[in-house]
Order: sequence, then C-alpha cells, then structure tokens
Amino acid sequence: MKKEPFRKTDRRTLYTKMVIKDALLELMKEYSFDKITVTAICKTAEITRTTFYLHFNDLTAVVDELLVEALELEGETVEKPNDDMLQTLRLLANGKIDPEKLKNYDALLPVCQRVADLPKYRVLFLDESLSGYIIKTIFQSEKKKMIPLLMQNCHLNSHEAESLFMFVVYGSFIVNKRLGWEKNKEWYKMHDILLRFVFGGIDALR
Repeated sequence: MKKEPFRKTDRRTLYTKMVIKDALLELMKEYSFDKITVTAICKTAEITRTTFYLHFNDLTAVVDELLVEALELEGETVEKPNDDMLQTLRLLANGKIDPEKLKNYDALLPVCQRVADLPKYRVLFLDESLSGYIIKTIFQSEKKKMIPLLMQNCHLNSHEAESLFMFVVYGSFIVNKRLGWEKNKEWYKMHDILLRFVFGGIDALR
C-alpha cells in the first residue's frame, strides 16, 4: 500500500507544532534558550523525539516559527514600501496624533518597533542568548523593503542606507528590551519619541 504523503497543513500537524512551540515558551520561563534541549521539549510536550524531528529540524526552526507569529512577518510585503504606513507614521512623528493614540496604529509600526500583543511571546525577546539572532531576523526580513526607501528619501547609497537601517533596528530593539517588551504608557510615549527622532533625521537628510 502506498504511503500517503505528509501534509504540513493538516490539523494533527498544526496541533503538534503548536504543542512544541508552547513547550519551548513554557521552558523559557525558567531557562535561557541555550540551556534548553530537544529532550526537554519532548518531555514537556509529551511527544517523542521522532515526532519532534518530523516537524522541525532543530530548536532554531521552532524559534523561527514563533518569531513569524509574534512579529507577523508573513504579513509583511518586501515588494515595495507601504505608502499608507509611511504617511501615517509621518503624521505621528509630526505630533498630529497624540502619543496615547499610537496604540491604535500598532499594525502600521515598523517591525523593529512592534511587538505582539500576546505576552506569551515576551520570553523570546527577553532572552539574552536569542537577542542577536532575533535582531538579525528582523533586519533581514525588512531590509529589502526599507533600504530602497531610505535610499530614495535620504539620498543615500545602498551601503549607507543599510547602515542607517541597522542603527534603527538595533537601537529600537534595545529600547524595547529595556522596557520589558511591555506595551504600557511608558512604551507608547517612548515610541512616539523614537518616531519623531527617526523621521526628524530622515527629513534632515532629504
């Protein structure tokens, strides 16, 4: 009898992957990522190692899926910048929208200034051993969209635009981390300041 091909989107697969991701997040409440093993994941998720490797190549692959969920990276287009997003952010940066109302524009915030509303992902972003990897992931996911935009608006070459974007991503990440990746009054006030700073710099280079 011919074996049915593995279907990545069937319900059992989705459920198993969810259990594995939740197990990692649960373990990260007590241990840093670099101390967690596949064996520990399997024990927490109550699955076998064979089941784990059927769905993920390694623990980094689990992190990758969690980052897509937390930062909504799959919803981001790399074809061209979102003009509506830029227009709204410029209004915010010009002070025409009160910082308190910034929370209504979460979906338009750049990835480097956006975190998931669900607190379950927070352990990922607070983990010291993952910080470098997460920053690099954010940078790589956004640079195809943002570098041409900076080149056009700031009259920079590609190398200069990439360095500027790196400054924004890494700086925003560190600020978010310092604030505990928690969306409260202080967080929105700080991001209002960051938007003003970034767009003020862009306008100065125009």
